[in-house]
Amino acid sequence: MIFVRKQVIYIALSTLAAITILSGFRLAGEQPADITQVSLTHRASESTLSLASSTPISMHSALERTAKGWILRITKARIIDNAIDYATMNSKLAFKWDNRASECVITIVSTFDTIIAKRISPKEISYTATSKSSQKDAATPPANTLASKGPWSLDVIVIDPGHGGQDAGAEGVNGAYEKNVVLAIGRKLRDILKKALPTTKVVMTRETDVFIELYRRTEIANAAGGKLFVSIHCNSMPTKPHPAHGCETYILRPGRNDDAARVAQRENASVSFEKAKRRYEGMTEDQIIVATMAQRSFVKLSETFAVKIQKEMTSGGSLTDRGVSQAGFFVLVGASMPNVLVETGFLSNTKDAAYLASASGQTAIAQGLAKAIQAYAREYQQSLKH
Repeated sequence: MIFVRKQVIYIALSTLAAITILSGFRLAGEQPADITQVSLTHRASESTLSLASSTPISMHSALERTAKGWILRITKARIIDNAIDYATMNSKLAFKWDNRASECVITIVSTFDTIIAKRISPKEISYTATSKSSQKDAATPPANTLASKGPWSLDVIVIDPGHGGQDAGAEGVNGAYEKNVVLAIGRKLRDILKKALPTTKVVMTRETDVFIELYRRTEIANAAGGKLFVSIHCNSMPTKPHPAHGCETYILRPGRNDDAARVAQRENASVSFEKAKRRYEGMTEDQIIVATMAQRSFVKLSETFAVKIQKEMTSGGSLTDRGVSQAGFFVLVGASMPNVLVETGFLSNTKDAAYLASASGQTAIAQGLAKAIQAYAREYQQSLKH
């Protein structure tokens, strides 16, 4: 049985902001995180909204700018009774509980120009609002100086080589394992980016042959303050050798066709190596839709990045362009930044497998990914001027 409760409370305080908190959850499958404390701290030119939970907060979206302020979405979370520290508030505050949805939405109506999100710990998140008068004016940096600090700077790029350890991924017709191929590509991409973008921090979810749970990969990215997440994989068909060939890039949305669903099912099978498999039991298409909604503030950026990857990785002619697709990849669900999953080629195809297993092919793929990241960075930084 699902119990539904709706409640609205308004408190007239001073003039800082109006923060509207709407929270809801579905009492089925994985239990939501209970947000047990909501408080504000104030300084001369900034205010910080702090959230603390009794259990880890698994997923929160990037802040969405609106005409009146900002919107934050936290899926699988709820604000419990008595969580609000009213003594710290100096705004008009409205709370609304609706137990029909599995997310918590926080709307911050404010004249502040910038809000910076920071994960303090797995159970704590803070959002600091500042105004232009408290910030130093700076020109938009070129693509090779992306590490200028700020909520919108591309100062951290996260590379996620798929599989690892006991999870070998696909096995090629030539005996190459997906986990080794994508790790080699990831390392090469890391080294290229460090030279091309010396002021940008490059984080890898794994740098050795170890197994990292799917949910932990985006946790690593979020904790590092990642601004772009690329998960690297190799495709494969059930029969080998197989004529299917080429590369394709995916964004997080429910799959539109059987082929996309097949790819997602194969990559999501990595959960069979995890100890806490129940974490994914409720991950239905409806839950993927909820996760997509949580990421809607940067889904267009993910699409833009995916298109550039396809262009750069196929420009040399060695890989066929299979285009940009969408599917429900678990590894992308928790990302609080633009994110894609790249299927670099088919290990079940003789030609693709030879290319993927070769040092020259891995270098070419890494170079293509690096060019796509730089092209995306230039376009993204240019968009901030408008």
